[in-house]
Amino acid sequence: MRRLPAVLAAVALLGSLIALAAPAQAAGKTVSGDVLGSDGRAVDVFIGIDLQDSMGRVIDKNGCLKTQCGLTSYAITMRINQNLGPEGDVDRSKWVTRWSASLPANAAKMFIESYPRNAGQFGTTNDIRYGRNLRRFGVPFSLSNVHIRMPLQCAKGGGTGVVAGATTIGGVRKQVFRVSAFSIGADNNAMNPILGFNIGTSASNGTFRIPSLAPGTKYRVFAVRNQGGPQKSMDVLVGRCATSAASFAF
Repeated sequence: MRRLPAVLAAVALLGSLIALAAPAQAAGKTVSGDVLGSDGRAVDVFIGIDLQDSMGRVIDKNGCLKTQCGLTSYAITMRINQNLGPEGDVDRSKWVTRWSASLPANAAKMFIESYPRNAGQFGTTNDIRYGRNLRRFGVPFSLSNVHIRMPLQCAKGGGTGVVAGATTIGGVRKQVFRVSAFSIGADNNAMNPILGFNIGTSASNGTFRIPSLAPGTKYRVFAVRNQGGPQKSMDVLVGRCATSAASFAF
């Protein structure tokens, strides 16, 4: 029993040494900004964020590699103004217009995809007034002025455009599994041009259409023949309220 105080003292000293030797965990980062329609309205949006480390590897919200932690979707998601609905509101005072995300210390690049939504907790994407917004940029440190602007539809007085065309397989027009378009314009945090993206529809007659694309920038248009199958792409400039042509032959 007389040895117990000495043993406890030794354990305490060992714990102190371990604590001193353990490396301090690097601090994370915070990225925040505003989110509005390009016409200035408050908006109902779903925001999905992908993260990469300095080697371009996908990581989750805790900085764990996708291949190790089984990440299957966005690293971070959030919903802004879920009771507002797809038309937005000119009275911004009643709604949230700021967003914020906490990033792990090893996050080096951030990709943001924003979708306009119907009202309700499980509201679906609705492009009746706005298209979708795409942001991509490095995050060497915390940022506080990142703008998300939802492009206004041409039919609502904005300028969204369309990419449309045809797909052939073995020389015959046929439907493909997926068509999509993602802006490849420079992301300089400007309100104009807005960067956009969208998933289109491929019809049984081999035609496709990708609507609601923010204009004034080039898009990389993708066609995927079948699930898990070959993919082709081409770059297309989308003009204001215009339809740009593209075609793919497999």
